[in-house]
Amino acid sequence: MIYGIGIDLIEIERVQRLNDKQPKLIERILSPGEQQRYHSFSSERRKLEFLAGRFTTKEAFSKALGTGLGKTVAFHDIHCYNDDYGKPCIDYPGFKVHVSITHSDHYAMSQVLLEKMDEAAYNKNKKNEI
Repeated sequence: MIYGIGIDLIEIERVQRLNDKQPKLIERILSPGEQQRYHSFSSERRKLEFLAGRFTTKEAFSKALGTGLGKTVAFHDIHCYNDDYGKPCIDYPGFKVHVSITHSDHYAMSQVLLEKMDEAAYNKNKKNEI
């Protein structure tokens, strides 16, 4: 059953300005695993696209959850990783999470769909992913 849908869009230039003004922005937004991936990119542009994409993903996730960021869920509670095929994924108890991230020269956008799962279905889904 669909629980919620969230979408977020941001100007990449805005993320650049925020990053320039707030030296700890990366640590505030990205989980340790995401930070490792961020630092693996050699291009500053690719780093910025990655940061903007993860920012919009976390915003979209919190909107799909219906809580917004900071109340029930914080940036570090949401870890977005890529599977073996490059598909963005988020694991969150009780939900199957569908994520789509895109960016252009000027914008990054993410959409998240949350499917509510009972505990048995959630455990079966986790087992199938391994």
